[in-house]
Amino acid sequence: MAAPAPAMRVEALDHVNLRTPDVTGTARFFADVLGLSITPSPGNDDPEKALWICDGEGRAIVHLARPDIAYPWEPEGGAAPALPGTGRLHHVALRCTGYAALCARLSEMGVVAHANDIPQVSLRQLFVTDPNGVMLELNFFGD
Repeated sequence: MAAPAPAMRVEALDHVNLRTPDVTGTARFFADVLGLSITPSPGNDDPEKALWICDGEGRAIVHLARPDIAYPWEPEGGAAPALPGTGRLHHVALRCTGYAALCARLSEMGVVAHANDIPQVSLRQLFVTDPNGVMLELNFFGD
């Protein structure tokens, strides 16, 4: 008797795609404030149009692109224009380490952060907003 095919499962969040008119400025925010790395976006060599933001392991976690960059199935001119804020998206959560170091960096840079502690699960959180109005929840477990 053949074994049943394994069930499909979601293993993790792969990345978030943010449409912004200022790809390089948004990329600098992620690099300067959160210490993430910036790499070219596969399929687009123009850093003014698209970039990847990678975590400490080199995994792409944020894909930045101008609103006029179209996927093959989208009409010429791309997606709907990027709007300020997050629309229906409330926030993007990132698992982090180095709470004290990030607090110091945010203070030095004048970036407003809102702290929240959830001691029941040893979680400290910082909430910051990127240049496009997207809220980032930075989670520090046991840190």
